[in-house]
Amino acid sequence: MTMKKGSTSASGPLTGDAVPEQAAKPAPVLLTKRAPVAPPDPKLPREKICSDCGMHFKVETGQKFYLCPDCYRRSFVYKRKGGKEAARILTHITCAACGAQEYLPFIPDDPSKALCRACFAKERPEPKAAPKHSHR
Repeated sequence: MTMKKGSTSASGPLTGDAVPEQAAKPAPVLLTKRAPVAPPDPKLPREKICSDCGMHFKVETGQKFYLCPDCYRRSFVYKRKGGKEAARILTHITCAACGAQEYLPFIPDDPSKALCRACFAKERPEPKAAPKHSHR
């Protein structure tokens, strides 16, 4: 805002005999309210867009993911237990009892005290005999 000589400001009057400029009036603002929107029925499926491929799909009640069924299936690697394709981590050890070298399918706590399968089977305590149940 420009002040002429002699006008007043927020900090105090200025010296001189000038008249303040007329402040521009703000244009009127027209406000319109939107029609109220009812919340969607939680029991009905909702239309969503896949975040990976952009395809439209319906999300059923209780589903929390936002991928179409095809992208959802592709995003998970199904792990099979066992089988020839299953990758296993083997640890190379030297048996503490007999000195044989062998691979174990796990990482032992202390590899220097690890036993091969044969020595482990010898030193393994015999399982306790299960008590026989008598029939009444």
